[in-house]
Amino acid sequence: MTKELAKTTTALQKFTTEELSLIKQTVAKDATDQELSLFLYTAKLRGLNPLTRQVHFVKRGGQGTIQTGIDGLRLIAQRTGKYAPGTKPTIFEYDTKGNLLRATVFGIKIMNGQAFEFSATAKFSEYAQYFNSQLGTMWKKMPETMLEKCAEAKLLRRGFPEELSGLYADEEMQQADGEIIIHQAENPIQNSTQIEQGAEAEITQIGSDNPYAHFLDICPEHGDNWNQNRFGKRCHKMPNGEWCNFSEQIKPYLKECAERADLASTTLFNDWCKKNYDNRTWSKLSEEEQIQVLGKLDKLTKPTEESDASE
Repeated sequence: MTKELAKTTTALQKFTTEELSLIKQTVAKDATDQELSLFLYTAKLRGLNPLTRQVHFVKRGGQGTIQTGIDGLRLIAQRTGKYAPGTKPTIFEYDTKGNLLRATVFGIKIMNGQAFEFSATAKFSEYAQYFNSQLGTMWKKMPETMLEKCAEAKLLRRGFPEELSGLYADEEMQQADGEIIIHQAENPIQNSTQIEQGAEAEITQIGSDNPYAHFLDICPEHGDNWNQNRFGKRCHKMPNGEWCNFSEQIKPYLKECAERADLASTTLFNDWCKKNYDNRTWSKLSEEEQIQVLGKLDKLTKPTEESDASE
């Protein structure tokens, strides 16, 4: 370690040369001097102490990642004074064979004196850790707990990007240490535990009865599975090198549904969203909630068999 780096990082973190050496040998192993400086700067900025393992540095494929436990992310969000856990329980979705598919968590952010509930969803296929085609020990033993942490980490970054940008929970990054396994998901079924907790309606809103539910997994125009960008939004790269995104792909369906429901004007449509989604406009809804909106409008405006017969 150079004397210049030691001087800079000590000024940032008030660590001795011996402490800096210990950090580099343990929680920031294999970091270059520049990476260590960035790591310590991030730790100071987020108010996390590397020596107590609140935050650590992991290098994969030549790229460094700054990781923390879920409690560290919660602590940072809590310090803002603008965060609270959501009022709804976590929703777990399974396929017909009982395999865990997704976990959706909810949180509340205080903005301008008002509380807004938002959500984030994590897919098991995107985060689960495998070795020799077998689930990692913790993912096999506690799949709901592990996936819920991934969803919560995603939620916290979505709600507090300034405070949490560049920080990832350990559980989110575990797949990078194992194999990537792709499963063909079946139609989801409801988890009885969540039904007992009153979450049945939330699951069925994005269930098999929603004609737009598959848009959360597959691009309706190109048929490709979605990836996620660094903001957690659905997108995929096309053969020509350009990017296709979720919001653009559902615009035609949104326009059609809004017109059928006599909500074609932006004002009327956003007023409807505010009424049904905690005073939030369309652009403030999560992608999952936007699919819920399309499903609700489709159900409200679709002619019934009786009305068809009467005509």
